[in-house]
Amino acid sequence: MSVSSNAITVLASTLINYNAVEPTLQRLDDAGVETILFVPDRYREFVEQRLRWTASRTRSYNELVAKARIMRLAHRYTELLVAGPGFSDTYRFREWDPACSKAGPAGISLRLRSAFPSAPRQEINAYLERLYGPFVPKVFPSNRILVVTRSDVRHLLCHPDLDVVSLMESWDHPPKAPMGYRSDTAFVWNRALERDWREFQGDEDIRIGYPFKLRYVLEGHQKQTAGKTAVLYPASFSKRSDPTFFAAELRLLKLISEATRKLGIELIVKPKPNGMRGEFDYLLDEGTHVSVAGYKDNDGSTGYFLDEQYNAERLELLSRCFAVVNLGTTFAIDAAAARIPIIQLRLNDQARFPELTQANRWVHLDRHFFSKPELLCRISADDDPVNKIANSIKNTDQAQSFCNYLFEWISPEQTAEEAIGHIARRLFQ
Repeated sequence: MSVSSNAITVLASTLINYNAVEPTLQRLDDAGVETILFVPDRYREFVEQRLRWTASRTRSYNELVAKARIMRLAHRYTELLVAGPGFSDTYRFREWDPACSKAGPAGISLRLRSAFPSAPRQEINAYLERLYGPFVPKVFPSNRILVVTRSDVRHLLCHPDLDVVSLMESWDHPPKAPMGYRSDTAFVWNRALERDWREFQGDEDIRIGYPFKLRYVLEGHQKQTAGKTAVLYPASFSKRSDPTFFAAELRLLKLISEATRKLGIELIVKPKPNGMRGEFDYLLDEGTHVSVAGYKDNDGSTGYFLDEQYNAERLELLSRCFAVVNLGTTFAIDAAAARIPIIQLRLNDQARFPELTQANRWVHLDRHFFSKPELLCRISADDDPVNKIANSIKNTDQAQSFCNYLFEWISPEQTAEEAIGHIARRLFQ
């Protein structure tokens, strides 16, 4: 089926990515812009019902992933070779080390490559586009592309004729890995993340958008001062995605449970939306003061949707809590948007918490959660973690100051509707 030359192609590789782009899709549709959306096959019917679109306006993301597979593998291997372990500590942990540990020529060559310096971060995406651009097949129905980060068809986005607009889905994406293609325009959440994107991705036209995943709390939360009796701990890891870190987080949770028990305070554990059902239920044996919030239906990774019901459940959960104890999850930003004091932990105890201490080096945490050390609950080898956490819960002045800092950090420069209009106007160019 042919499309007009002014059509816009939108790429959403997961439900959470679709969640970020849905408001812009609705605006484009209202404006009568021809829009083609690529989503995974298992979500197409759900998305078509949400948008009230005909099946002809959605395409198979699975078929995109299947195109130019050899080039996709080569692009991935080249990215690793060029970026190297020095791109970021997050990249090294999540991408480089697992790739180097593999047997065979690829793993061996990457281990040998470790002896050489990494390429400048800002040049990696442009280099990949120059290298692969002349050979990339033209597979999209239009040249104007809106892609939600991070894409797993980045080799196809290196085609030189494309006008690629990237919409940052999460605050930790800039240092996580090279995008693998050059963005003509990138929309990020705030000025701090604009600097991160420029440093790690090297694009020039970076604009301030809106944190769409936080819209529910930025616009829907009403601050309450009474009736809050619980402390909330939002999980940073899940058994399915990070089993080693999940086990370490469970050890930490036992200490937090002990601290709240000593204070006679209810502790609510919030599982990750992509977690396994029941993975925290054993904590119920810690005492009647511990409860586990509802598990979100998901397909095991990013196959979950932040629908109105889930948002209402999160708002209700926030309304019950007078403080949040956080390790390293985005939900701390949700709590800051709701103006709830945040006890931000920073563990520096290699003996008891080697895995969680390692997370201190992850760029997004180090730059944005740990940038105010005087506002953190720092736990070292000489500290009694139960007493330290209990003291922070009893006196939340420090936690309130951290909340104020994070609230200022996340506060949007424009409303969601203004940001949607900004994105749409860029796509109309």
